[in-house]
Amino acid sequence: MAIRNADRFGQLKASEQMLRAQVGALRTELGRSDAFAEIVAASAAMAEVFPQMESAAATSIPVLIEGETGTGKELVARAIHRTSARSEGPFLAINCAAIPETLLESEMFGHRRGSFTGAITGQPGMFRSASGGTIFLDEVGEMPLAMQAKLLRALEEGEVTSIGEARPQKIDVRIISASNRDLRQAIAAGSFRKDLYYRLAVFPIQLPALRERREDIPLLTARFLHACVERDGKRIPGFDPATVEALCAFDWPGNVRELRNEIERAVALARDGETIASERLSPALRAAAANGSAPAAASASRGDQSAPPEAGGKPAPDSVALDKAREKFEAKFIAEALARYKGNVQRAAAALDVSRATLLRKIKQYKLR
Repeated sequence: MAIRNADRFGQLKASEQMLRAQVGALRTELGRSDAFAEIVAASAAMAEVFPQMESAAATSIPVLIEGETGTGKELVARAIHRTSARSEGPFLAINCAAIPETLLESEMFGHRRGSFTGAITGQPGMFRSASGGTIFLDEVGEMPLAMQAKLLRALEEGEVTSIGEARPQKIDVRIISASNRDLRQAIAAGSFRKDLYYRLAVFPIQLPALRERREDIPLLTARFLHACVERDGKRIPGFDPATVEALCAFDWPGNVRELRNEIERAVALARDGETIASERLSPALRAAAANGSAPAAASASRGDQSAPPEAGGKPAPDSVALDKAREKFEAKFIAEALARYKGNVQRAAAALDVSRATLLRKIKQYKLR
């Protein structure tokens, strides 16, 4: 009887392992369909990104996602996690630019109770909390050099030491990082470690800017409109053709995030049952449409040579006017946000949906201080 029970136990164990493998494979397949469906795209530029995402999801090597602000780097990171073998584990995101340098080590590696002033309770930190899952290091290029050295050691040794602890602890996490800066230029400037870059950029993925995938703008616009009307309970049939044309022609320096904000603003201004006209768009978009330079920029991005620049390679006057108008609008918009929050850069950056480092660069660029 003991032998028969042992045989049955072995058979049950083998069946359990087989079922777990099958369920895991099915969950991965379903997760891939659901996760990638969240990324609205039909352009050739994004068609090159999806196979890279699938390949990255099939491994556990570090991934570095590069692209301008607002291109959806965290969305891609979450999709890779959900379609990977670590999908059942946690996905923890940390913005390296939003956390003060003095707190970043504690946030990432944890601390022991009483290890410093204010440490009333102990915290395990992101790396230990994400065991079996993925950590997403957003804006990793903004990480201070001292912290970069500690991160590199943690990745190389596979262990972290919490503040106030003497013994390191093993970690089991996958690293996906993202940067809107050119990290190679940061290496040349001495603000980013070369050895850390090669540790993070094992599998680099470059996300295109929205101006490089204009074919996706109508799809994204429809998705954002649907989300807004569902949330606000409004009946908005859609957009006027002129509005869609203006949206597709604009250069979108803030990329998908800026487009989403534009749609949310237009829906808020529109009356119930009203088709959104171009008058509901922001001043920057209306100025672009009025100057007629945005369509020219769109044609240039598609390689249209029917409207060449002026002799000597100088931009057309209306193009210069658009750039100046956009800069003037952005400077005024940032100045109003700073005034509203009494000069608090952190709160103004949160309200503008940009990083503190980005806002500081803009403040310096427009000489607002």
